[in-house]
Amino acid sequence: MNSELFDARAKLARLKCRESELVEELLDVHKAVAAQKLVIDELIKASAIPHINRLPNELFAQIFLLIRLEREKLACVSRRWRDIIFDTPSIWSEIHLSCYEGFPDLLELHLERSRQTPLTVSLGSNQQPELDIVLPHVNRIHVLRIFGDAGHIIDRLASFTFPALEFLHVDVHAQSADSLLSLYSRAPTLKCLQLRESYHHPFRAGTPPGHPSTSTPQNPYLNNIPFQSLAHLSLGGAMDSRRLPRDSIHFPVLESLELRTKYPMSFLEAIVAPKLQQFEFSRILHIIPEYKEFDGPLSKFDNVRHIGFAASSGGNLFPYDASDLAQEFCYVFPGVRHAKIHMQHLHPLFSPCQTVGHPHIPIDNWTRLETLEIQDFDVNKVDEDFVNWFRKRKDLGFHLKLICERRTANRMLRVSRVVLRSGVFPDVSLGVSKFIAVGQFNQVNPTDLAALARACSTEPADMLRAQFWTL
Repeated sequence: MNSELFDARAKLARLKCRESELVEELLDVHKAVAAQKLVIDELIKASAIPHINRLPNELFAQIFLLIRLEREKLACVSRRWRDIIFDTPSIWSEIHLSCYEGFPDLLELHLERSRQTPLTVSLGSNQQPELDIVLPHVNRIHVLRIFGDAGHIIDRLASFTFPALEFLHVDVHAQSADSLLSLYSRAPTLKCLQLRESYHHPFRAGTPPGHPSTSTPQNPYLNNIPFQSLAHLSLGGAMDSRRLPRDSIHFPVLESLELRTKYPMSFLEAIVAPKLQQFEFSRILHIIPEYKEFDGPLSKFDNVRHIGFAASSGGNLFPYDASDLAQEFCYVFPGVRHAKIHMQHLHPLFSPCQTVGHPHIPIDNWTRLETLEIQDFDVNKVDEDFVNWFRKRKDLGFHLKLICERRTANRMLRVSRVVLRSGVFPDVSLGVSKFIAVGQFNQVNPTDLAALARACSTEPADMLRAQFWTL
């Protein structure tokens, strides 16, 4: 009897112990179920957030910088976007005063949101009241663009100093350049200067002929120009540089030069730019450049490695002077390695030239040419001179890029690039990118080149498939 009671109590104890274990395990399961429900809820919430809204604010700010002119529309998308746009000063760094005519409060708000970030300011002839609002922030202006009949605007600006101005673009109509000269004399850190129409004498004559030149011309007007700091210079219009003595203007750090003037060769003779690396020339509407032979040493611009002949506005090149200038530039810049030319310049650069003392074909003077890009390539204007020259480059590792641009009926721009290098030639008869190796470049004949170029003027659907890049 005692033995049976003992066994019954022992079994009860084991059952109670097991009961406790099961209850504890059940509690653990309940906790695990509750935790898993939370995980599921978080996943559901996360999946409901659009992918774009998972980007960090810093990345959003960089994206908005690329489309800053649409900032008002973007700010209406969401509260988060609005906060990012309003809290990123660089998004408000560019100001077009024409957008704020009659809205001074909005302009002041724009300046407030830009805080202390550097400013880019564009203005025209009718923005005097808006300009007065911006001028207290003159120390922050890094880029200044002036357009239109804005002589009185320049007079107003000429009384201020621009300690941070690095880029100045002036495209105005005026009878005198005195205010302009005073303006950029007050920009000690100016690095890039672009002058367009319509000053008659933006550069005055320097040292008289026969007098030794110095690092800066003696004329006080020229002394105002920040020669020591200019790295990029662009001139356009009817500027008369014929009176400038040779080697009278020194640009010690000038790296790039663009000329769209009537007398480009005279200006090249007048300057000394030992660090010049890039030159671009084009003709602008109503101004026909005058040809003259370069009167200076052919080693003067040996350091120029990049050259560009852009499309002439208002139609084709003038048949004489502009074409002769393009040929002459081949001799003025003998060290060119990379050239980018418009189709308008193809004939003068590749046609035989009878000038005494010059190579037979002008472009042959670029003996170190590595790459040539021809823009707006037109097979109907390709002649035998270009094809024959192309054959001769077979052993020089030459890189040729042909670019054609066409607009379809719906105004969508189609761009085709055809790239040729030594040892390869693309077959584009089907509009499909397929490269065929050839043994010699002299196997390329005018018919082959015409077939190649014709792909650039076929239907847009074919052109989307005909993208040729470097192997």
